[in-house]
Amino acid sequence: MGDKVRKLTMIIVLLSVFLIPIKVEAKSLNDFYNELADLEKKYEEANSSKKLNEQQLEQLGKEINSINASILQAQEDIKQAEQDIEDSNKKIEEKKNETNELMKFLQITSGGNVYLEYLFEAESYTDFIYRYSIVTQMSGYNNKLMEELETLIAELNTKKQTLSDKQKDLESQRKTLNDKQTTLRANISELEVEGTTIEEDIADMKKQIQVYEAQGCSRYQDITTCQATSVPTADGWNYPLLWGCVTSEYTTYREDWNPGSEHHGIDLSCVAEGTNVYATAEGMVARVVYGSTCGGNMVYVYHNVNGKAYTSVYMHLLSISVSNGQIVFPSTVIGRMGGGSTSTAHGGYDRCTTGAHLHFGLAEGHNAYSFNSYSFNPRNIFYFPQIYGGYFSR
Repeated sequence: MGDKVRKLTMIIVLLSVFLIPIKVEAKSLNDFYNELADLEKKYEEANSSKKLNEQQLEQLGKEINSINASILQAQEDIKQAEQDIEDSNKKIEEKKNETNELMKFLQITSGGNVYLEYLFEAESYTDFIYRYSIVTQMSGYNNKLMEELETLIAELNTKKQTLSDKQKDLESQRKTLNDKQTTLRANISELEVEGTTIEEDIADMKKQIQVYEAQGCSRYQDITTCQATSVPTADGWNYPLLWGCVTSEYTTYREDWNPGSEHHGIDLSCVAEGTNVYATAEGMVARVVYGSTCGGNMVYVYHNVNGKAYTSVYMHLLSISVSNGQIVFPSTVIGRMGGGSTSTAHGGYDRCTTGAHLHFGLAEGHNAYSFNSYSFNPRNIFYFPQIYGGYFSR
């Protein structure tokens, strides 16, 4: 009897597990209105930050002009100092020659003293006084030349030191200028994230709200109950490419188009541009974006996998093969991989790519309009080899 009770209890427990309804995130039109309000608030904050940065940029521009003028003037001063040094060197050389000649004339020879010979050859007392005056003047001239020589050497050393100080000051000003530019550019780049812009999010969300309202959705009604189609359920995941490799990690430091920014996805490539991109799981296309300047052509898909809501995104597409509201399967071609010919580096419109690849991202919940706030590393679900460390395949 005890065994029967235990078996019956186990059967009831197992049945209760399998019969528990899978709860998927419910979302109402009101949730969309709240998200829209949050986006509009972020937009205002971003605009305020942008204006502040623009003001700082304008002020920095004035400082740059002032410093550039100082640099140009300092460069002219340096050129003049270098010319003065060159002229002084010439004068020093000339006076050295003059001094040498004078010393030769005034030197004491082996046959007697030149001064005495010159004086005693005077024919009269008047001539003697004249000759004495000449010798005295020449001796004084020699002393004056030596003093000038020492003064010129001191001036030369002073100019060299001044030149060195100016050079150090210029280098310091340039470093300060570069630091300010780096900081300002970093502040501006923080407002730019790979994917749709806030303006695009707001515009597309307003369109989506209009679609729901046209379908008869009330403010607090679960939109899945008023949509013509709803997000299907799935029990697993698939790679978005038949095969490939990882070329850039999630939230890694960007060295290409936006240094220092976060990367809300994982880049997949090692295949040619134009390669088919597939839905990563059964779901419904929630949003299609064409020609974004930072992400190019993009597709957002809503999924309900193992009872939990997710959003997947596929960026830098060469072309898109699906439309809003379409139900997709792992075999559905979302579009074709771009990122090469579509990049601004190769004459395209997408500035956030430098070569052919698929930017693949995942986020919790159904969040096609505030994706980055809910994104997580796809490696949490998928096994991908390390960057350039091998290939994955479906």
